Amino acid sequence: MDFGRLKDISGVNFKLPEQDHYSKMMLRNHPNFINLFNFRIGAPAWSCSEWKGKIYPDKAPPNTFLHYYSQHFDTIELNSTHYGIPKSDTLIKWKSTVHDSFKFNPKFLQSVSHKKRLLHCKNDIYEFTEEMRLFEDKLGYTWLQMPPDFTTKESLPLLKFIEAFPDDMKLALELRHPSWFTDEQKLDELSELLTAKGYAMIITDVAGRRDVLHMRVTTPTIMVRFVGNEMHTTDFSRVDDWMKRIQSFKRQGLQEVYFFAHQPEDILCPELGHYIGTQVKKSLDPNIIYPILREKTEQRSLF
Repeated sequence: MDFGRLKDISGVNFKLPEQDHYSKMMLRNHPNFINLFNFRIGAPAWSCSEWKGKIYPDKAPPNTFLHYYSQHFDTIELNSTHYGIPKSDTLIKWKSTVHDSFKFNPKFLQSVSHKKRLLHCKNDIYEFTEEMRLFEDKLGYTWLQMPPDFTTKESLPLLKFIEAFPDDMKLALELRHPSWFTDEQKLDELSELLTAKGYAMIITDVAGRRDVLHMRVTTPTIMVRFVGNEMHTTDFSRVDDWMKRIQSFKRQGLQEVYFFAHQPEDILCPELGHYIGTQVKKSLDPNIIYPILREKTEQRSLF
């Protein structure tokens, strides 16, 4: 992920902001009486050939990558749908390749979010969501990422988009313009609609844009896009801080977490996912599915 990426992170304050007033109120009004909780770890893609020897077999062909991916992660961002709707046969094949509890989270079309900017897109919403229904019970959240220049001045088409989105599907929203995190009235208005529909605000934790680490929770499910810095020591301490924060959310009623492990280069996503998983297993979810790195064997000389 290039958004918010910094080459020099020495001056970055990685401390998580305090939980905000809205999130406390929302969780208080949605108590988890039966103590349901599920933590999912995912990555931005499964097509990284450099994962062979890490979590894929050394000689795994590309058409088997998704199968092996789903043995180590139980969710995926599915960024490819941002650029076009895959063929129905492709979606069905993907669905049949993964285990029963796996969740796909397709990213909404760029033509709608960035080009049309959510205007005059009723037919696009219908076409996209109808195709994503092919995932059936393996469909998680459809997520909408707005461009960095999409400000609160364009809040009306965003509210209309959310209102028009199918009630029986889940939506997660990622906002990037700073105005959304400084205009409390607009943010509260948006949050109330998201909560009423059962939709989530995506929280992005990246070095160069600390404002998008907003801690606004609008549903008992949270979605976190965590961007590490090539397994720098701060990656580990940041994950540890997130575990403490999610423990607090869980005590208040949080039911589900989608935690996506990003690195500047996808090569290191299994390592980051492995560390996240080990920490989750200790304190949050003993049944967590997470990357188990393959042991590298040394080739010994015969002479």
